[in-house]
Amino acid sequence: MDLNAAIRMALSLVEGRAKAEKVELVRDLPSGLAPIRANRVQLQQVIINLVNNALDAAGEGGTITVRTGTSAVEPGCAEILVQDDGPGIPENIRGKIFEPFFTTKETGKGTGLGLSLVYEIVKKHNGTIEVESEAGKGAKFTVLLPFAAGLAV
Repeated sequence: MDLNAAIRMALSLVEGRAKAEKVELVRDLPSGLAPIRANRVQLQQVIINLVNNALDAAGEGGTITVRTGTSAVEPGCAEILVQDDGPGIPENIRGKIFEPFFTTKETGKGTGLGLSLVYEIVKKHNGTIEVESEAGKGAKFTVLLPFAAGLAV
């Protein structure tokens, strides 16, 4: 599956919200990335959920970057990075964010299922997801998914 094509489609579904909230959505999707074996709809759900969370965090005038490439740490994997410049995720809750029904949003604003769904989809595709965050410096989610060996680009 063409990872960047799937991501472009997912981003087209959230760019209206980004524009309405005056958040810059930066895409860094270089050509020539090897294909991955994945369910396109599920992968798009991962991107939509991560970007929607980033939109919640970034606020007006913020920036969200979505970048793909080959992982430097795991060369047999594609790397998807979703980064925002919001307030960051406090260290005391970082370990809970992928748990079902965990949310920091006010009542009625979220189900607490977005990131747990992302986690389950990534695991189902034999991938990993990690989060890095520092107070006042935003959050960076990194997803690694194995390339589909033997498939042409």
